[in-house]
Amino acid sequence: MNILFVFFTLPHLSQSAMYSDMVNEFQKNGHNVLPMAPITSDSSKSYISSENDIEVLRVKTLDVFSKNVFEKGFANLLLSYQYKKAYNLFWKKKSVDLVIVATPSVMFADFIVYVKKCNQSKVYLMQKDIFPQNAVDLGFMRKNSLLYNFFRKHELKLLDTCDVIGCTSKGNINYFNEFYPQLDKNKIKLLYNCSKLIPLENNTSSLKNEDIKGKFLVVFGGNMGRPQQLENVLNLAKKTSNFNDVLFLIIGNGTEVEKLREVSNEIGVSNLKFITTLSRKHYFKLISSCSLGLISLHQDFTVPNTPMKLNDYLNAGIPVLASIDRNNDLGELLVQNNMGKYAYADSPDMLFDQFLKFYNDKDLCVEFGKNGYDFCCKNLSVEKAYYDIIHQLDALSKV
Repeated sequence: MNILFVFFTLPHLSQSAMYSDMVNEFQKNGHNVLPMAPITSDSSKSYISSENDIEVLRVKTLDVFSKNVFEKGFANLLLSYQYKKAYNLFWKKKSVDLVIVATPSVMFADFIVYVKKCNQSKVYLMQKDIFPQNAVDLGFMRKNSLLYNFFRKHELKLLDTCDVIGCTSKGNINYFNEFYPQLDKNKIKLLYNCSKLIPLENNTSSLKNEDIKGKFLVVFGGNMGRPQQLENVLNLAKKTSNFNDVLFLIIGNGTEVEKLREVSNEIGVSNLKFITTLSRKHYFKLISSCSLGLISLHQDFTVPNTPMKLNDYLNAGIPVLASIDRNNDLGELLVQNNMGKYAYADSPDMLFDQFLKFYNDKDLCVEFGKNGYDFCCKNLSVEKAYYDIIHQLDALSKV
Protein backbone atom coordinates (compact mmCIF):
# COMPACT_ATOMS: atom_id res chain seq x y z
CA MET A 1 0.00 0.00 0.00
CA ASN A 2 0.93 3.62 -0.53
CA ILE A 3 0.36 5.23 2.86
CA LEU A 4 0.27 8.97 3.51
CA PHE A 5 1.08 9.86 7.13
CA VAL A 6 -0.12 13.29 8.27
CA PHE A 7 1.43 14.48 11.52
CA PHE A 8 1.43 17.65 13.61
CA THR A 9 4.94 16.80 14.80
CA LEU A 10 7.51 14.24 13.69
CA PRO A 11 11.15 13.92 14.77
CA HIS A 12 13.81 12.82 12.31
CA LEU A 13 13.03 9.22 11.36
CA SER A 14 16.38 8.08 12.74
CA GLN A 15 15.11 9.05 16.21
CA SER A 16 12.87 6.71 18.14
CA ALA A 17 9.47 8.17 19.05
CA MET A 18 5.87 7.03 18.62
CA TYR A 19 5.25 8.45 15.14
CA SER A 20 8.72 7.91 13.71
CA ASP A 21 8.66 4.31 15.00
CA MET A 22 5.31 3.77 13.31
CA VAL A 23 6.45 5.13 9.95
CA ASN A 24 9.55 2.93 10.08
CA GLU A 25 7.45 -0.12 11.03
CA PHE A 26 5.13 0.29 8.04
CA GLN A 27 8.15 0.72 5.77
CA LYS A 28 9.73 -2.42 7.25
CA ASN A 29 6.58 -4.36 6.39
CA GLY A 30 6.84 -3.51 2.71
CA HIS A 31 4.58 -0.47 2.40
CA ASN A 32 5.49 2.70 0.53
CA VAL A 33 5.28 5.41 3.19
CA LEU A 34 4.77 9.12 2.56
CA PRO A 35 5.13 11.05 5.84
CA MET A 36 4.21 14.75 6.08
CA ALA A 37 5.07 16.95 9.05
CA PRO A 38 6.11 20.54 9.83
CA ILE A 39 9.65 21.66 9.07
CA THR A 40 12.25 21.03 11.76
CA SER A 41 14.95 23.18 10.13
CA ASP A 42 15.29 26.87 9.27
CA SER A 43 14.17 26.37 5.66
CA SER A 44 11.96 29.11 4.25
CA LYS A 45 9.92 26.70 2.12
CA SER A 46 8.64 23.12 2.09
CA TYR A 47 11.07 20.45 0.96
CA ILE A 48 11.68 16.69 0.70
CA SER A 49 14.00 15.34 3.39
CA SER A 50 15.71 11.94 3.22
CA GLU A 51 15.42 10.39 6.66
CA ASN A 52 16.30 6.78 7.41
CA ASP A 53 16.09 6.08 3.65
CA ILE A 54 12.52 7.43 3.58
CA GLU A 55 11.33 10.57 1.83
CA VAL A 56 9.64 12.92 4.29
CA LEU A 57 7.72 15.98 3.11
CA ARG A 58 8.63 18.73 5.55
CA VAL A 59 5.94 21.41 5.31
CA LYS A 60 6.63 25.08 5.91
CA THR A 61 4.18 26.26 8.54
CA LEU A 62 3.97 29.02 11.10
CA ASP A 63 4.99 28.22 14.66
CA VAL A 64 2.37 25.66 15.73
CA PHE A 65 4.08 25.44 19.15
CA SER A 66 4.23 29.16 19.86
CA LYS A 67 3.65 30.22 23.47
CA ASN A 68 1.62 33.12 22.07
CA VAL A 69 -1.97 31.83 21.97
CA PHE A 70 -2.99 33.99 19.00
CA GLU A 71 0.10 33.08 16.96
CA LYS A 72 -0.38 29.40 17.73
CA GLY A 73 -4.07 29.59 16.83
CA PHE A 74 -3.39 31.33 13.51
CA ALA A 75 -0.70 28.75 12.69
CA ASN A 76 -3.23 25.97 13.20
CA LEU A 77 -5.81 27.70 11.02
CA LEU A 78 -3.42 27.57 8.07
CA LEU A 79 -2.40 23.92 8.40
CA SER A 80 -4.78 22.40 5.83
CA TYR A 81 -3.95 25.09 3.27
CA GLN A 82 -0.19 24.68 3.78
CA TYR A 83 -0.30 20.86 3.72
CA LYS A 84 -2.46 20.85 0.60
CA LYS A 85 -0.10 23.27 -1.15
CA ALA A 86 2.97 21.17 -0.29
CA TYR A 87 1.22 17.91 -1.18
CA ASN A 88 0.18 19.20 -4.61
CA LEU A 89 3.68 20.54 -5.25
CA PHE A 90 5.54 17.33 -4.43
CA TRP A 91 3.22 14.31 -4.23
CA LYS A 92 0.00 14.97 -6.15
CA LYS A 93 0.88 12.38 -8.82
CA LYS A 94 1.47 9.67 -6.20
CA SER A 95 -1.50 7.42 -5.52
CA VAL A 96 -2.57 7.09 -1.88
CA ASP A 97 -4.34 3.93 -0.68
CA LEU A 98 -4.45 4.85 2.99
CA VAL A 99 -4.13 8.05 5.00
CA ILE A 100 -3.03 7.74 8.63
CA VAL A 101 -3.53 10.98 10.53
CA ALA A 102 -3.02 11.77 14.20
CA THR A 103 -4.59 14.43 16.40
CA PRO A 104 -3.64 17.06 17.13
CA SER A 105 -4.70 18.92 14.96
CA VAL A 106 -8.38 18.89 13.98
CA MET A 107 -7.41 21.55 11.45
CA PHE A 108 -6.15 18.81 9.14
CA ALA A 109 -9.80 18.05 8.31
CA ASP A 110 -10.04 19.93 5.00
CA PHE A 111 -6.76 18.48 3.77
CA ILE A 112 -7.76 14.91 4.68
CA VAL A 113 -11.10 15.32 2.90
CA TYR A 114 -9.22 16.58 -0.18
CA VAL A 115 -6.76 13.67 -0.28
CA LYS A 116 -9.48 11.09 0.29
CA LYS A 117 -11.60 12.53 -2.52
CA CYS A 118 -8.65 12.64 -4.93
CA ASN A 119 -7.55 9.06 -4.25
CA GLN A 120 -10.66 7.27 -2.95
CA SER A 121 -8.40 6.23 -0.09
CA LYS A 122 -9.23 4.92 3.37
CA VAL A 123 -8.51 7.12 6.40
CA TYR A 124 -7.31 5.90 9.80
CA LEU A 125 -7.36 8.44 12.62
CA MET A 126 -5.08 7.93 15.62
CA GLN A 127 -7.12 9.83 18.19
CA LYS A 128 -4.56 11.07 20.73
CA ASP A 129 -6.58 13.91 22.25
CA ILE A 130 -10.14 15.19 22.04
CA PHE A 131 -10.07 18.84 21.05
CA PRO A 132 -11.71 21.32 21.57
CA GLN A 133 -13.27 19.68 24.66
CA ASN A 134 -9.93 19.38 26.48
CA ALA A 135 -9.36 23.12 25.95
CA VAL A 136 -12.78 23.80 27.47
CA ASP A 137 -11.92 21.61 30.45
CA LEU A 138 -8.82 23.68 31.19
CA GLY A 139 -10.55 27.02 30.68
CA PHE A 140 -8.75 27.95 27.45
CA MET A 141 -12.05 28.48 25.64
CA ARG A 142 -15.74 28.66 26.43
CA LYS A 143 -18.12 25.94 25.29
CA ASN A 144 -20.45 27.09 22.47
CA SER A 145 -18.37 30.21 21.88
CA LEU A 146 -17.60 31.18 18.28
CA LEU A 147 -14.07 29.78 18.64
CA TYR A 148 -15.30 26.52 20.13
CA ASN A 149 -17.93 26.06 17.43
CA PHE A 150 -15.34 26.72 14.74
CA PHE A 151 -12.98 24.01 16.02
CA ARG A 152 -15.90 21.69 16.78
CA LYS A 153 -17.03 21.92 13.18
CA HIS A 154 -13.60 20.82 11.96
CA GLU A 155 -13.38 18.08 14.58
CA LEU A 156 -16.67 16.55 13.44
CA LYS A 157 -15.64 16.88 9.81
CA LEU A 158 -12.42 14.97 10.50
CA LEU A 159 -14.20 12.26 12.50
CA ASP A 160 -16.86 11.85 9.81
CA THR A 161 -14.22 11.50 7.09
CA CYS A 162 -12.30 8.75 8.88
CA ASP A 163 -13.04 5.09 8.23
CA VAL A 164 -11.48 3.93 11.51
CA ILE A 165 -10.88 5.89 14.71
CA GLY A 166 -8.20 4.37 16.93
CA CYS A 167 -8.69 5.33 20.60
CA THR A 168 -6.00 5.01 23.27
CA SER A 169 -8.17 3.36 25.94
CA LYS A 170 -11.48 1.64 26.50
CA GLY A 171 -12.55 4.77 28.36
CA ASN A 172 -11.94 6.78 25.19
CA ILE A 173 -14.12 4.37 23.24
CA ASN A 174 -16.90 4.68 25.80
CA TYR A 175 -16.58 8.47 25.65
CA PHE A 176 -17.02 8.47 21.87
CA ASN A 177 -19.99 6.13 22.06
CA GLU A 178 -21.69 8.41 24.59
CA PHE A 179 -20.88 11.88 23.28
CA TYR A 180 -20.61 11.24 19.53
CA PRO A 181 -23.79 9.20 18.87
CA GLN A 182 -23.74 10.22 15.20
CA LEU A 183 -20.60 8.12 14.61
CA ASP A 184 -20.78 4.50 13.52
CA LYS A 185 -19.71 2.55 16.62
CA ASN A 186 -18.15 -0.14 14.40
CA LYS A 187 -15.41 2.23 13.28
CA ILE A 188 -14.28 3.14 16.81
CA LYS A 189 -11.45 0.76 17.80
CA LEU A 190 -8.80 0.36 20.51
CA LEU A 191 -5.28 1.47 19.56
CA TYR A 192 -2.91 1.93 22.49
CA ASN A 193 -0.06 4.42 22.37
CA CYS A 194 2.97 2.58 21.05
CA SER A 195 6.74 2.79 20.68
CA LYS A 196 9.73 0.71 19.70
CA LEU A 197 10.41 -1.16 22.90
CA ILE A 198 13.80 -1.45 24.56
CA PRO A 199 14.51 -4.95 25.94
CA LEU A 200 14.65 -4.77 29.71
CA GLU A 201 18.03 -6.50 29.88
CA ASN A 202 19.47 -3.73 27.66
CA ASN A 203 17.93 -1.00 29.76
CA THR A 204 19.79 -1.25 33.04
CA SER A 205 21.96 1.38 34.64
CA SER A 206 24.18 1.70 37.66
CA LEU A 207 23.79 5.18 39.09
CA LYS A 208 27.10 6.92 39.66
CA ASN A 209 25.86 10.33 40.80
CA GLU A 210 26.30 10.42 44.56
CA ASP A 211 23.28 12.71 45.03
CA ILE A 212 20.89 10.10 43.62
CA LYS A 213 22.69 6.84 44.32
CA GLY A 214 20.85 4.68 46.86
CA LYS A 215 17.74 6.89 46.81
CA PHE A 216 14.10 5.92 46.42
CA LEU A 217 13.76 7.69 43.07
CA VAL A 218 10.41 8.96 41.85
CA VAL A 219 10.52 10.09 38.22
CA PHE A 220 8.18 12.52 36.47
CA GLY A 221 9.18 12.72 32.82
CA GLY A 222 7.81 14.46 29.75
CA ASN A 223 5.87 17.62 29.09
CA MET A 224 5.09 19.94 31.99
CA GLY A 225 2.17 22.23 31.36
CA ARG A 226 -1.20 23.08 32.80
CA PRO A 227 -2.73 19.69 31.83
CA GLN A 228 -0.29 18.00 34.24
CA GLN A 229 -1.49 19.90 37.37
CA LEU A 230 2.07 20.03 38.69
CA GLU A 231 1.00 21.35 42.07
CA ASN A 232 0.11 17.74 42.92
CA VAL A 233 3.66 16.65 42.08
CA LEU A 234 5.01 19.44 44.26
CA ASN A 235 2.60 18.58 47.07
CA LEU A 236 3.70 14.94 47.06
CA ALA A 237 7.37 15.95 47.09
CA LYS A 238 6.72 18.26 50.04
CA LYS A 239 4.91 15.52 51.99
CA THR A 240 7.90 13.19 51.50
CA SER A 241 10.60 15.79 52.13
CA ASN A 242 11.25 14.42 55.64
CA PHE A 243 12.17 11.04 54.11
CA ASN A 244 15.94 11.34 53.65
CA ASP A 245 16.10 8.71 50.91
CA VAL A 246 13.27 10.01 48.64
CA LEU A 247 14.21 12.09 45.61
CA PHE A 248 12.00 13.29 42.76
CA LEU A 249 13.58 13.49 39.29
CA ILE A 250 11.74 16.03 37.13
CA ILE A 251 12.85 15.33 33.55
CA GLY A 252 11.66 17.41 30.62
CA ASN A 253 10.37 20.85 29.81
CA GLY A 254 7.18 22.80 29.30
CA THR A 255 5.30 25.98 30.05
CA GLU A 256 5.04 25.28 33.80
CA VAL A 257 8.51 23.96 34.63
CA GLU A 258 10.00 27.32 35.63
CA LYS A 259 6.99 28.03 37.84
CA LEU A 260 7.53 24.62 39.49
CA ARG A 261 11.16 25.51 40.17
CA GLU A 262 10.26 28.89 41.65
CA VAL A 263 7.48 27.61 43.90
CA SER A 264 9.58 24.68 45.14
CA ASN A 265 12.32 27.13 46.12
CA GLU A 266 9.84 29.50 47.79
CA ILE A 267 8.30 26.81 50.01
CA GLY A 268 11.61 25.05 50.66
CA VAL A 269 11.06 21.71 48.90
CA SER A 270 14.59 20.41 48.43
CA ASN A 271 13.99 16.83 47.25
CA LEU A 272 13.42 17.79 43.61
CA LYS A 273 16.13 17.43 40.98
CA PHE A 274 15.43 19.06 37.61
CA ILE A 275 16.89 17.63 34.39
CA THR A 276 15.95 19.58 31.28
CA THR A 277 17.08 17.38 28.41
CA LEU A 278 18.29 13.83 27.97
CA SER A 279 18.69 11.65 24.91
CA ARG A 280 16.10 8.88 24.70
CA LYS A 281 18.82 6.31 25.39
CA HIS A 282 20.03 8.03 28.55
CA TYR A 283 16.47 8.83 29.66
CA PHE A 284 15.55 5.14 29.60
CA LYS A 285 18.69 4.11 31.39
CA LEU A 286 17.95 6.62 34.12
CA ILE A 287 14.28 5.80 34.65
CA SER A 288 15.02 2.07 34.67
CA SER A 289 16.93 2.71 37.89
CA CYS A 290 14.01 4.57 39.46
CA SER A 291 11.65 3.07 42.02
CA LEU A 292 8.43 4.68 40.81
CA GLY A 293 7.06 6.47 37.75
CA LEU A 294 4.68 9.37 38.42
CA ILE A 295 1.79 10.51 36.20
CA SER A 296 -0.22 13.65 36.96
CA LEU A 297 -3.28 14.88 35.07
CA HIS A 298 -5.54 17.85 35.71
CA GLN A 299 -8.59 17.24 37.86
CA ASP A 300 -10.88 19.20 35.51
CA PHE A 301 -10.46 16.89 32.50
CA THR A 302 -13.71 15.31 31.36
CA VAL A 303 -12.08 13.21 28.64
CA PRO A 304 -10.07 10.02 29.38
CA ASN A 305 -6.41 10.71 28.62
CA THR A 306 -3.51 8.26 28.39
CA PRO A 307 -0.13 10.06 28.49
CA MET A 308 2.80 8.64 26.55
CA LYS A 309 4.96 8.59 29.68
CA LEU A 310 2.98 5.51 30.77
CA ASN A 311 4.67 3.54 27.96
CA ASP A 312 8.09 4.76 29.04
CA TYR A 313 7.62 3.73 32.67
CA LEU A 314 6.23 0.30 31.83
CA ASN A 315 8.97 -0.33 29.27
CA ALA A 316 11.53 0.57 31.94
CA GLY A 317 10.02 -2.02 34.28
CA ILE A 318 8.99 0.36 37.07
CA PRO A 319 5.57 0.62 38.78
CA VAL A 320 3.30 3.59 38.13
CA LEU A 321 1.65 6.00 40.55
CA ALA A 322 -1.00 8.12 38.83
CA SER A 323 -2.90 11.23 39.91
CA ILE A 324 -5.87 11.41 37.56
CA ASP A 325 -9.21 13.08 36.96
CA ARG A 326 -12.35 11.19 37.90
CA ASN A 327 -13.31 10.55 34.27
CA ASN A 328 -10.13 8.68 33.45
CA ASP A 329 -9.92 4.88 33.17
CA LEU A 330 -6.11 4.85 33.53
CA GLY A 331 -6.42 3.94 37.21
CA GLU A 332 -8.57 0.94 36.33
CA LEU A 333 -5.99 -0.21 33.78
CA LEU A 334 -3.19 0.02 36.36
CA VAL A 335 -5.09 -1.82 39.07
CA GLN A 336 -6.51 -4.57 36.86
CA ASN A 337 -3.04 -5.45 35.60
CA ASN A 338 -1.26 -5.04 38.98
CA MET A 339 1.23 -2.56 37.55
CA GLY A 340 0.38 0.60 39.47
CA LYS A 341 -1.89 2.51 41.82
CA TYR A 342 -3.79 5.75 41.49
CA ALA A 343 -5.44 8.61 43.32
CA TYR A 344 -7.79 11.30 42.17
CA ALA A 345 -6.22 14.66 41.36
CA ASP A 346 -8.68 16.46 43.62
CA SER A 347 -7.53 14.31 46.60
CA PRO A 348 -3.77 14.90 47.04
CA ASP A 349 -3.73 13.20 50.45
CA MET A 350 -4.87 10.01 48.76
CA LEU A 351 -1.85 10.24 46.44
CA PHE A 352 0.50 10.32 49.44
CA ASP A 353 -1.22 7.26 50.93
CA GLN A 354 -0.73 5.36 47.66
CA PHE A 355 2.90 6.46 47.53
CA LEU A 356 3.51 4.96 50.98
CA LYS A 357 2.32 1.55 49.77
CA PHE A 358 5.23 1.45 47.33
CA TYR A 359 7.73 3.15 49.61
CA ASN A 360 7.09 0.67 52.42
CA ASP A 361 7.11 -2.42 50.20
CA LYS A 362 10.06 -2.66 47.82
CA ASP A 363 8.97 -6.17 46.77
CA LEU A 364 5.70 -4.66 45.56
CA CYS A 365 7.69 -2.23 43.39
CA VAL A 366 9.55 -5.12 41.78
CA GLU A 367 6.39 -7.19 41.26
CA PHE A 368 4.38 -4.34 39.75
CA GLY A 369 7.34 -3.29 37.60
CA LYS A 370 7.56 -6.78 36.11
CA ASN A 371 3.81 -6.92 35.51
CA GLY A 372 3.93 -3.56 33.77
CA TYR A 373 6.81 -4.63 31.54
CA ASP A 374 4.92 -7.79 30.56
CA PHE A 375 1.81 -5.71 29.74
CA CYS A 376 3.95 -3.32 27.71
CA CYS A 377 5.51 -6.11 25.64
CA LYS A 378 2.10 -7.62 24.93
CA ASN A 379 0.17 -4.44 24.12
CA LEU A 380 2.29 -1.32 23.58
CA SER A 381 4.88 -2.21 20.96
CA VAL A 382 4.91 -0.57 17.54
CA GLU A 383 4.66 -4.06 16.04
CA LYS A 384 1.36 -4.60 17.89
CA ALA A 385 0.04 -1.21 16.76
CA TYR A 386 0.91 -2.05 13.14
CA TYR A 387 -0.88 -5.39 13.46
CA ASP A 388 -3.97 -3.75 14.98
CA ILE A 389 -4.23 -1.05 12.31
CA ILE A 390 -3.90 -3.51 9.43
CA HIS A 391 -6.39 -5.97 10.89
CA GLN A 392 -8.90 -3.27 11.78
CA LEU A 393 -8.76 -2.04 8.19
CA ASP A 394 -9.07 -5.61 6.85
CA ALA A 395 -12.15 -6.16 9.02
CA LEU A 396 -13.62 -2.95 7.64
CA SER A 397 -13.24 -4.17 4.05
CA LYS A 398 -15.13 -7.38 4.88
CA VAL A 399 -18.18 -5.63 6.28
